[in-house]
Amino acid sequence: MSHTLKPALLMMFVLVSASVWAQVQVRDDLGRDIVLPIAAKRIITLSPHATEMLLAIGAGRKIIAAAQFFDYPDSMRDIPKTSTLGGLDREWLLASNPDLVVAWASGMRPGDLQWLKASGIPVFMSEPGSLATIADALKKLGILTGLPEQAKQAARLFTARLNAACLRRSSAPYDSVYYEIWPSPPMTIGGRHWLNEILDLAHLHNVFATVPRGVFTVSNESLLATPSRIIITSQPTQKRLNKSARIIQADSTLGRPGPRIVEGLEQLCQQL
Repeated sequence: MSHTLKPALLMMFVLVSASVWAQVQVRDDLGRDIVLPIAAKRIITLSPHATEMLLAIGAGRKIIAAAQFFDYPDSMRDIPKTSTLGGLDREWLLASNPDLVVAWASGMRPGDLQWLKASGIPVFMSEPGSLATIADALKKLGILTGLPEQAKQAARLFTARLNAACLRRSSAPYDSVYYEIWPSPPMTIGGRHWLNEILDLAHLHNVFATVPRGVFTVSNESLLATPSRIIITSQPTQKRLNKSARIIQADSTLGRPGPRIVEGLEQLCQQL
């Protein structure tokens, strides 16, 4: 090999190595590898908790469109809002040219979910199955947005606030609770839902924890046969079969699998 070729090959090796090194890669909540050539700069979120995660790690300025919701901070007022309730606007999403989409896997229509996976757009699928998954997602999104240290700090703060939210109830006996997702038809959570961790921190026991499900519809007969001392709901107070139970109006943040769930937990424990 000539002496002139060696420097050229060495330079090529350096450039290829630098290109590989510059890539950012994480594994999302569905176990899919997400690879970006550089940190994301144009992000679209398709669920409120995804937006909250990005705001928590200081990546709000990178959001070009956010999932519709009602209690975003003023900094999000002028950001275009997206909706998946009536189906994803696929043409608009492609035209927006995002370099990252953060979506909620179980919060989307199956057809839209499959299209998104096949679109060629890098998509981080958020599907928190536990409180630890939420903290991990914060750190992964920090890597994808080029804010790893801020994300680690946000994850630590999230975990610390979770552990401190209900310290005053640490010696209280466990109360039985029915967590109402929807009043009619009655929908609640079984033992496989991550909200059981939140209830445990508040020293509450889900009366349907033995049901090996996430969210499910429960019959009126089962409600009568499984009374609870407390009912947690985000719906307006109305007549319920269990008339002796104490009804606690939960903040909407309690049911969203993002970092603001801490606010809902703190409020719940204050009421308890």
